[in-house]
Amino acid sequence: MEKIYDVAIIGSGYGGMLPAFKLAHAGFNVLLIERGRIWNKEEYQHSLTLEYLNQIYDIATSKTLGELYRGSKIFGGGSTTNDKIHQRTPSESFDYEEEELHGRRAWPKLINRQVMDPFYEELERLLSIRQISWNEVSMIGGNFARMFNDAGMSAEPCNFNIGPNCIHCGYCEAGCGREGTAKITLTSALLRPALRTGNLEIITEMSAKTIKPLKGGEYRVELVSSDKENFNSSADKLIFANKVIVGAGPIGSVPLLLRSKRYLKNLSPALGKYVSNNGDINFVLKTPDHYPDHYGFKSATSCGVITYGYWDKYKKTIHPGMIPIQVAAGVNIKRKGELPWGLGHKHFLKDNVTHRLIPANGMGLVPADMSIGLDFNGKASVSNPVSKGQRQHIFEMEKILTETMNEVGGELLYTGDRFPFDLGGNHILGGARMSDDPEYGVTDPTGEVYGYKNLYVSDCSSIPAGLAINPAHTVGANALRVAKNIIESEGGRYEKN
Repeated sequence: MEKIYDVAIIGSGYGGMLPAFKLAHAGFNVLLIERGRIWNKEEYQHSLTLEYLNQIYDIATSKTLGELYRGSKIFGGGSTTNDKIHQRTPSESFDYEEEELHGRRAWPKLINRQVMDPFYEELERLLSIRQISWNEVSMIGGNFARMFNDAGMSAEPCNFNIGPNCIHCGYCEAGCGREGTAKITLTSALLRPALRTGNLEIITEMSAKTIKPLKGGEYRVELVSSDKENFNSSADKLIFANKVIVGAGPIGSVPLLLRSKRYLKNLSPALGKYVSNNGDINFVLKTPDHYPDHYGFKSATSCGVITYGYWDKYKKTIHPGMIPIQVAAGVNIKRKGELPWGLGHKHFLKDNVTHRLIPANGMGLVPADMSIGLDFNGKASVSNPVSKGQRQHIFEMEKILTETMNEVGGELLYTGDRFPFDLGGNHILGGARMSDDPEYGVTDPTGEVYGYKNLYVSDCSSIPAGLAINPAHTVGANALRVAKNIIESEGGRYEKN
């Protein structure tokens, strides 16, 4: 007979590893399934070539091919490949109301910042997350903070999952060669303690094809080998479990549930809908001429500061750094009214790129009006109509940034073609979101899928709306909350770490 696990978890990022860790410690027999493999830290490269990035990232494109959306395909998920920022989501984000849905509150009414705070605190302990000091902020981050201070706004050091051995190489998103002593990842912090319980097993390099409910109440998960990952082929392995947690990120979890609709016929019509890019946009700032050079080649992917200066009025946040600054020379940067090529442009970059330019990422509260479907291979296909709410956010950001740069003597540089800015794809949320109403959400507030007892979603795809802040911390905290509900529903006791 096939072994029946208490819980099968799909995905080893924030949505998967954290529940696996907690459930294994609570005595559940857990299987963790990851489509990538476990990397040794010596294998990570200081490289952003497509050949290398293809080994660690999943990429989905929008239907117009205008935007790329990124997920991790390596053990540890986003904790291995993110830029370390772990900010708590502001209280107001939980109260966001969707104008397109007659002013409905996007989040379930019983979930707010007060409910999430204990889980934020626990995740901060687990990953050694702390606010870095100003002495740890790079020079590029210092110049960013100075610009906003000169404009009468505050900026503060970020909260990082960071140890003492970070060398500020600038390649956080390519995997950390000092993992465990520099970047503290889910793998370095939680995997071994979970394995020591004797309750956790791992399968790597296998992708979940479908989930099927069985008559006895269990679930069958079909797996295919990741090296071919042909979702139109027959399964290479079958897994059976009493409970299943889907935690593979929006471009993994939503297609999995869509492929499973032939078995899960009662899934909410909201599946694949209400997707947000978190208002994610990328741009570049040029520092005033009287500022000192900031040596942008020595930094982290995130430059270590964030400003909430626009929050009270506009509900937007900005942090500097999205790639090593020297790589920014190859991004589609242009000055207002000018072209991103030509001799004048080349000289401008030569004179400014490592000393004066600051790549930055902005986020804001935008409608969840994107969607995720399936392409002919059964993988994610993202539709981003860049509708009215997103456009309003983009042009509002252009206006306030231009005003700020004019005030301090800096300059706003543009990165987009159709719109002023490149629309970032690093923070995609939703597609299988939580809701109080199954018409508008795939899961209930506990993360359990409507109509399917013991089937859960615990990753970015369950987040109901944009956060206007880097989402990793909230995704992880929510995954801990889902784990707590599962443990307590079985009569267990949730022990905080």
